[in-house]
This record gives sequence, C-alpha cells and structure tokens, in this order.
Amino acid sequence: MDIKVLPVLAMFLALFCCCSNVIVLEEMVSKSKDCTVLVTLSGFLFIVGQGLVFNKQYLYENKIPIKNYIFIALLFFSTNVSNNIALSYEVDMPTVLIFRSGSLVANMIVSLIAFRRHYSVSKYISVGLVTIGVLVSTAETATIKTQSNPTGDITTWATGISLLAYGLFGSATMGVFQEKLFGRFGKHPGEALFYNHLIGLLGFIVSIPNIGRAISDFNQSEPVIFNIPIMWGYLLLNVAVQNICVRSIYYLLSEWTSLAVTLVTTLRKFLSLLLSIVLFNNEFTRTHWYSTVFVFLGSALFSELITIPHEAELQKFFNRVNRNKNILPLH
Repeated sequence: MDIKVLPVLAMFLALFCCCSNVIVLEEMVSKSKDCTVLVTLSGFLFIVGQGLVFNKQYLYENKIPIKNYIFIALLFFSTNVSNNIALSYEVDMPTVLIFRSGSLVANMIVSLIAFRRHYSVSKYISVGLVTIGVLVSTAETATIKTQSNPTGDITTWATGISLLAYGLFGSATMGVFQEKLFGRFGKHPGEALFYNHLIGLLGFIVSIPNIGRAISDFNQSEPVIFNIPIMWGYLLLNVAVQNICVRSIYYLLSEWTSLAVTLVTTLRKFLSLLLSIVLFNNEFTRTHWYSTVFVFLGSALFSELITIPHEAELQKFFNRVNRNKNILPLH
C-alpha cells in the first residue's frame, strides 16, 4: 500500500470511530442512566489490560516514582467520571460536545495561573469567543428547560453542568501537573497513561452501587446475537471504537502536522454534534447554532487554523499597553 494512503485511512478511521463512540454512548445513556460509570470503568480496565500484556516493564521499571502519580491519577479518574456521568444528569450530548470544545480555553487559563504564561492577542480573542459560545449555549439550554417545566427546578441539569465545568478545568489542571512531572523526570507518556488508569481504578470503589445497577440494567436488556444482551454489545463496541479513535489520532500526530490533526479533531466534534442532533432529536435552536459558530471559530483561531487580519499591528498595540503597565510582553 502506498504510504501516503495510510494517513488518509487513519483520518477516516478517526472520524468514523470517534463519532461512533459518541453515538454509542448516547444510545447507552438513553437506555440506562446508570451506565456512564460502568462505561468509564471499562475504558480504564482496557488500558490497564493492554499495559499488563504488552508493557509489563511498567510494573518494575517505572521511570517516575509511583507516589508522584497518585494525585494526578485521582484527578484523572474524577475528571473522566465527571465528564461521562454528566450525561446522567439530563445534560444532552450537544451540550457536552460544546463544553469539551472549551478545553483549549481551560488549558490556557490554568497555564496563565500556574506558569504565568502570556499569549498572543489572537489567543485571548479566541478565549473570548469560546467563552461567549459556551455561556450563551448553556443559558439557552437553561431557558428551554425552564420553559418546558416551569413548575419544576433545574437542579439536576445544573449539577450536570457543574460536573462538566469541573471536568474541563480538572483536566487542564491535570495537564499542568503532568507537564511539571515530565519536566522533572523526563517524558514517559506510555507509563503515565498506564499508572493513571491503574491507580484510578481505586476510585471506582465508591461507585460500586452505581456499577451494580448498571450491570443489572445491562443483563435485562434485549438479547441479540448468541443471546447476548444488547447493552453488553454496545459496551464492547464503545471500548473498541474508542481505542481505534485514540490510536488513529496518535498515528496522525506522527505523520501530519499538529495543525492538520487539529483540523481533523475539530471536524470530528462538529460531525458528532450534527449526528447527535439528527439521530437523537436533541433540541438545538438558532441561538445554539450561533454559539456553536463562536465556539468552533474560537477553537480554530486558538489552533491557528485561521488568523485575524492585521494581527501584527494589533499585537504591537497590546505590547505597548502592557509595557506602559509594567506587564511582561506577550509572545
């Protein structure tokens, strides 16, 4: 096979499997509200299993002392569970996807606080666009839920939104701590991935009742091929496509520029959003679409897929203002 064909194949695999992962997860949540923790646990077990089979050296030749992984692993566990369990709190998938598109913004804000980094003016503009988009979309959804149930409250939904916000900034905080860890001991991403999942398994102890209810729901679901309950089939499919999705993205990072890969991941989010709206009839108003444009436009600007006109002149102006205030110049 021509080597140039492989990255293109990886791109289509990434788009297909990443979108399939979102669709399967939403289908599972529609049938069992308690399934999200079990889905997260399955992903953790799969990564740990892979590590034990193919990378046993991590257990006795770890480059980074295990004690340094504990805090990061617990943060990794809590953010993953928060992101998935939000779906059990009446938060629809489009809202989840829009929130997760703000990950670049969260990383930037945390980096500003932790490392006192400064960014170009286009980065600050992109943060503003994404923030506006996320806030407007969230406010619109809150309005719809209030109008559809004027006598009730939206506490459950608000809890889900809080979980998404925690997942967003918790993940960014974890990235900062991991960056510091790699700076101290060297970069060992495979080992970090393994231990984050292995230690994170301890966190599921507190979710045993939830996992038990999900298993009961799965066992009682409609049997399909070989009399296997369909929810167990969905779970296997979810784990499989998620693994292919991640591996395809990592392969693309080794073959294409980060800019090209960012374009693929942005397209993946947009396609997942469209599929969720069409297949599951999620309410998505004109205001939601406007906010989505803001989010994706801000993400594209942050990732330098697009540029703002006369950015150099605007940058010089901001640098002058900062110098007058005795602030470090932007880079």
